Amino acid sequence: MGRKQLWDRAEVLTSAMRLFRRRGYHGASLRDVEEATGLHPGSLYRTFESKDGLFRAALDAYNDQVVQDRVRIHLLEPSDPVAGIRSFFTSAFETGLDPDPGCLLTNTAVESYIVPQAVSGVHRGLDAIESGFADALTRARALDLLPADLDVEESAARLLALYQGLLVLVRAGTPRTKLHTITDGALASLGPAKEAQR
Repeated sequence: MGRKQLWDRAEVLTSAMRLFRRRGYHGASLRDVEEATGLHPGSLYRTFESKDGLFRAALDAYNDQVVQDRVRIHLLEPSDPVAGIRSFFTSAFETGLDPDPGCLLTNTAVESYIVPQAVSGVHRGLDAIESGFADALTRARALDLLPADLDVEESAARLLALYQGLLVLVRAGTPRTKLHTITDGALASLGPAKEAQR
């Protein structure tokens, strides 16, 4: 009979997400991983096979828990989808964290040329965000909050690019006043918006 597992997988992945957000894949040593997660090397390799395996699992968990939740809360559920798009942007830097460690997905995308094992997870997260933008834009157009001739696919791709750029600036410590100006520009790029009916 095998020994009972004394650690919780979800807690380990949450700790790994925090570590990789701060340090990145290459910046986090195996010692850092052990200290952050409480896993000894044997447990790490038995469960995740390698640091790569833990990193992929942490990125998957981040997509499932953080990215999907943010897309749902800000882009899929709001009755005013334009306000939801704005809050999706502003919630990325109105976090109260100083300095903000940034988004694991974005940080990994920047690092992905030297972390090829993360590319599929990066694409999955980016696709979820772009799809969320497209959903919000489609609803906004149907509600007559945005121009009827708005190209949803093109606009969703542009918002994704602007949002990812904004997250890089967040990580670089850009002042919030400038981040709000960038957010205003992203919304203005969609064309004249109308007030949602209450």
